[in-house]
Amino acid sequence: MRLRSEDPASDRETEAAARFADKGCRPPLAAFYPGLGHLSCGRPSEGKALVSAGTVELAGALAGAIGRGPGSAAAQLPLLAYSDLLVASTFDLILDSQRAERLVYTPQEDLPALFAAPFDPHVLRDPLVWGGIAGTLAAGLLVSRVIDGPLNTDGLGQEPVIFGARMHDAVGYPLAGALGTALFVQVAAAEEMAFRGVLQSGWARTSGETAGWVYASLSFGLVHASNLPFIERGARLKYLYAGVPFITLLGSYLGLAYRYGGYRLSKPVAVHFWYDFLVEAIGFAGDPKHSPLSAGIGLRF
Repeated sequence: MRLRSEDPASDRETEAAARFADKGCRPPLAAFYPGLGHLSCGRPSEGKALVSAGTVELAGALAGAIGRGPGSAAAQLPLLAYSDLLVASTFDLILDSQRAERLVYTPQEDLPALFAAPFDPHVLRDPLVWGGIAGTLAAGLLVSRVIDGPLNTDGLGQEPVIFGARMHDAVGYPLAGALGTALFVQVAAAEEMAFRGVLQSGWARTSGETAGWVYASLSFGLVHASNLPFIERGARLKYLYAGVPFITLLGSYLGLAYRYGGYRLSKPVAVHFWYDFLVEAIGFAGDPKHSPLSAGIGLRF
């Protein structure tokens, strides 16, 4: 990781510079469909994987809309996953272009490494990661109780309902786990590349590391205020005075893990993923018949 402009170029920076020197490299294509930019910029394996994943998610959204209706979880969840994959694909190339320019504070991990980060033992054993997961989860559950009231456990142990279909435990719970994993790993990678990799590092270069951390943390909270339309009308005020400030604090911890982890995105991505996954898993276990997988998707964090 280069934290000073006089440091020698890393191997990733040298490779990125060579890719972006190719006249056929078209990074803006990433904003139109996941993987197109990677295919044009000398990263064919990642490009093919992203194109395939995006196609599967769009096909799933279409099938869900036809079978269950456009407002159903069967349509919304794969569409949400696709939107995060598109963001992740776009910001991956933005960061690659910054590596090509040898900008300081630019993370060196590519998208495949970030997708693997939440399951990497070397990442998880870091106190910034396992301590962050435990602390943010405890705080998140507390804030959720303030916003949503007591945890609903009416359906504890019952067969889950996924996309409107009641399933046996042996099928429903593993399927829910797989769907949550696929969704939240894309959410975590996309948001961390945007808020930490691009915004925090960008502000660190122009305004200093502390200012970069503060600005990115505030931006993280403010952008999540856009979830308000997805919140039930009666809970919107509580979301604004409790949920948004908490999300800002969560973003500040992720920013600290990024900064003091050597400007490596793997650490905040891992914390972000496990926080989202475990909060939703606890809610799903308590009421598997009325989870976001059985009705519409409500974005809270």
